[in-house]
Amino acid sequence: MLASTLVTGGAERVVESLALGLPRLGYDPEVLCLHAPGRTGERLIAAGVRVRHRLLGAKYDPFSAVRISRLFSGHSDGILLSLDHHDAIAVGIGAARLAGLRRRVLSVHSTGLWEKGSSFTRLDRFFLGGFERIVALAAMHRDHLVEKERIEPERISVINNGVDTGRFSPADNATRGAVREELGIGDRFAVSIVAALRPEKNHEMFLDAAAVLKERHGERFIFLIIGCGTEEEKLKDLSSRLGLGDSVRFLGDREDVDMILKGSDASVLCSFPVVETFPLAVLEAMATGIPVISTGVGSVPEIIEDGIDGMIIESGDTERLAAAIETLMGNKERAASIGARARVKAEDRYSVRGMVDSYARLFEEMKGTDEISEKR
Repeated sequence: MLASTLVTGGAERVVESLALGLPRLGYDPEVLCLHAPGRTGERLIAAGVRVRHRLLGAKYDPFSAVRISRLFSGHSDGILLSLDHHDAIAVGIGAARLAGLRRRVLSVHSTGLWEKGSSFTRLDRFFLGGFERIVALAAMHRDHLVEKERIEPERISVINNGVDTGRFSPADNATRGAVREELGIGDRFAVSIVAALRPEKNHEMFLDAAAVLKERHGERFIFLIIGCGTEEEKLKDLSSRLGLGDSVRFLGDREDVDMILKGSDASVLCSFPVVETFPLAVLEAMATGIPVISTGVGSVPEIIEDGIDGMIIESGDTERLAAAIETLMGNKERAASIGARARVKAEDRYSVRGMVDSYARLFEEMKGTDEISEKR
């Protein structure tokens, strides 16, 4: 598996799940990072996974493909799985061709980039044809890759993201109480957002809704922001200007997201359109059994059935977000029902085990196709 680096993000966590899950199916994964391993890469190293990193000598290293091809030497029957990181696309195809590695898969995790029309640069497109298969995360994502990115539909396989439904699971009363006590939530209705503090995640909408609800209900709500990023100071300043005070907590980048969700009453994703594809934050909250309110971005309408196992709102509709939160607080039976249905769906459709199995089936299919071609 090849990536630029493995920071904390959805695509990087998919690599982590595959690296840890594929061995039970007879695979021997190795992770290659062109730059630093990142936090996810460091976790894999600690777990005993082979991770080679800092393989790129410089930003423009013309010999990197040659060096990496040597790592592929003797593994021509293996499979290259590359993330859609720009340098990984180019270096991966170059190294695979030099080493005679024919089975090449590109896992795409974006539906366009923020303030850009396409997920791929012109250089990326030069190398895209070198991948035998392209993994899309959902049917809507596949349609985007065909219609907007002009990728041939027969090369695309759809594999949903998956989450650890053991780690992300409904809390018992004791665990929930302990988490809420530690965070100082008390009996307030706790609403969480798990997202990097970047412009496209639209935390402003979250804070605006918090201001609306504080004006209407005083201190009955608390809003928990989990993540870090370039917008942190700007968002803290906005929270101060809105007079939110202790109603909003900036919790930073946390390794215990699962525990914070266990102590929450609802979870929100309010991203702008385009930037989301198949958000793990939504799946994690669903697996935890708490209701999710999300803007209808990316493949969220495929994940959530509005009003049944989650709630979908229009991007930028602050009043609708505030009203949805009020509804959940005011009708605990409905909130519990939505959360319970979400948990069942996450277990049935979006488990990490199911995702790993789907990738393994794709790899076996590719091997079978190669064998048929050789016989012919």
